[in-house]
Amino acid sequence: MTKSSITFFALLLTALSPGAGAAKALEQLPGQAPDIKISEVSSPMPVPSVRAAGLALVRSIQSKYWERIECYQDTARPFAIESALNKSRHENPEVVAAFGSAMPAASTFLLHYGPRWSTNTGKTVILAHGASDNATRAWAAPLMMMGDANAPGLLQALEAKNYRVFAVTFPHKHGSLFYEEQYLADAIELARQATGANKVILIGHSAGGLAARAYVSSYRLLGAWTSYRNDVEQLITLATPHRGQDFAFRHPEFNYFFMKDDMAANAPMSWDKVLAYGTWQDTFEFSIYSDNFPMQQQVLYNWTGKYPVNAMSPDNVTTMAGGQGFVSHSLGINSAMMKGGNFMATFKAYPVPADISVTVIAGNNNKIDGVPQTESDGPSDGLVFLESASHTADLTSPARKEPINKLIVNENHLTMTYSPAMMKMIPGLLK
Repeated sequence: MTKSSITFFALLLTALSPGAGAAKALEQLPGQAPDIKISEVSSPMPVPSVRAAGLALVRSIQSKYWERIECYQDTARPFAIESALNKSRHENPEVVAAFGSAMPAASTFLLHYGPRWSTNTGKTVILAHGASDNATRAWAAPLMMMGDANAPGLLQALEAKNYRVFAVTFPHKHGSLFYEEQYLADAIELARQATGANKVILIGHSAGGLAARAYVSSYRLLGAWTSYRNDVEQLITLATPHRGQDFAFRHPEFNYFFMKDDMAANAPMSWDKVLAYGTWQDTFEFSIYSDNFPMQQQVLYNWTGKYPVNAMSPDNVTTMAGGQGFVSHSLGINSAMMKGGNFMATFKAYPVPADISVTVIAGNNNKIDGVPQTESDGPSDGLVFLESASHTADLTSPARKEPINKLIVNENHLTMTYSPAMMKMIPGLLK
């Protein structure tokens, strides 16, 4: 496997799920790379100008791919500090410049303006990326990590069809989905103010689809957090785990695989202790049980009742159930799900409003170029089981008259957003 494909697979595994490893290498275990607490204000901010109630414009920068990128601070919501590993910092230069920090405050987010947002005349579209990603990589330059920074993405495909496109970059690569739905609520308000649109179209990839679904369903924190404001007319999700996933727990071999790769340190491990070179290493801070990966805890679901775990995986029983194995110790998937507030189980009670047109797109191609092993325990897109990505029962309101549109495509978890076929299909689905 080449370095670029390893790096891209690290992105794949953290695009929604607890990928596997979290240590840079054995020498970068606890003591060498402690977690970093993000401060509420990550850097000195200029005097903000208020653009919407509770939203302060922090800075605006020019961009190679966007008309501009704006950083906003939500001053009306009680965001708590979210801890993160140093390796989970943002690395895209424009994203870091817009935030003013590689580890931005939880109360901030980026709004990206498509190059044609002010000249196109079609409907307003807002794009939400998945975990360990950003709007530029996800939508404007999807192959930049593979060495092609000029390959177009869904941004260009939508703008070519006259849509007015905006996108959000979340501050924490694995931050709470409750926080991410608030950023989307804020972004929708700003985009509506800019364009005059009454309602917008939401498109979310992977975990970004869960954040979008959570917003329109008003599955939110109590108190000052924004409930759905009847401002979305259509929701499209791409490779979104609507019934959750358990990749890291059913494929524990990746805990070792990613300990060898520098880029994988921003993915959580399913082991909190590891036997490496004859010595037990404490890897709790790099694991999904720590406070560094709230989203990864929220998206979990135990699929072993439908798809049994491969008996050849190291410590397959103790990894999933918890306990001491031959080369590892795990707290188990149930412990991680409880840490995430049993998010997916509770989410079932919050259907999408009946008047929103919904399309759910799932991939059935589990082959990913340059990746030695992907999800093969059942039909999948290489990461998310097909049954999860195509799940619609939890989204369906009893009052819904228009059925949810469910599409199965021959794409993997990554190509779902940028293959030529998808860039032709998705704009055609917008109403």
